[in-house]
Amino acid sequence: MVPILKEFNLKCVRLEQKAFGFLLDSSLHKASLMESTKKVMSVLNEVGGSCQTSGIWSLIEMFCVSGSFDIAEFVIGTAGRKVKHYNVLIREFCRRRDCERAWKLLKGMKQNGCAPNITSYNMVISCLCTNGKFAEATQLLEAIEKDYGLPDASTCDIFINFLCKRGHFDLALEFLDRMTGRGIEPCIASNAAIIKAYFRSKKYEEAHKFVVDSVTKQRYSSNANYSLLAALHLKKGNVLQASKILHEMMDKGLKPNFRVCMSVSKHLEKSNTKAMQSELMSRYRSIIEK
Repeated sequence: MVPILKEFNLKCVRLEQKAFGFLLDSSLHKASLMESTKKVMSVLNEVGGSCQTSGIWSLIEMFCVSGSFDIAEFVIGTAGRKVKHYNVLIREFCRRRDCERAWKLLKGMKQNGCAPNITSYNMVISCLCTNGKFAEATQLLEAIEKDYGLPDASTCDIFINFLCKRGHFDLALEFLDRMTGRGIEPCIASNAAIIKAYFRSKKYEEAHKFVVDSVTKQRYSSNANYSLLAALHLKKGNVLQASKILHEMMDKGLKPNFRVCMSVSKHLEKSNTKAMQSELMSRYRSIIEK
């Protein structure tokens, strides 16, 4: 296999899970599986290059998916305990909604001299939130702040989505203000989650106020926020309100999303309000030509 894999390296071929499927033979006892895995890793280490990098990753991933977590951890330890490899195992625990094992592994990484990165924390935080364990997720947030100083926008997005799904708008907005106040730009998806949550709760005025406020607080997301607001009104059949929203954003020098604008235009035309449709398109053309 060594000369074959070296040839693969020359062609930058990456190994996938199927390359190691033979290791999952049900006739192999654990001791035999461990020994066979050692031999495979010995070959990968001798070959090096893309085959080694992709091969070790695929081995870990394969053992995780098959539920052989102890073998996956053995591969991680043998490969030098890299955070990117641990993250494969954490991701699988989180996919299975096994928060306890994910969090335990996170703590174990530090003990093994491999500090988790922000991705490691975010995956476990997301798992905890999905399982309704907000207090534990908050504890991890404090750990991020201790280890890294600040969480990232993805961390913010996880918490905001969790809070919005449960209708805790005040907490979501408080969290958003806390992040922006510390210089973190929330994802556009975070703003979208808040706007959609307001709509689900029929809090249309609050949704509009949030979008208006974003022009001064988060100018970079204003176009997306306004366009989403118009799209949601259109989806509810409020064509005139959607049109009004688009005019309002253009009054502020913001360019509407093309698809949203075209959809509103078509609905205005079907509603026998061609004058309004013509005005909307005229303003849209003028703003995109600037």
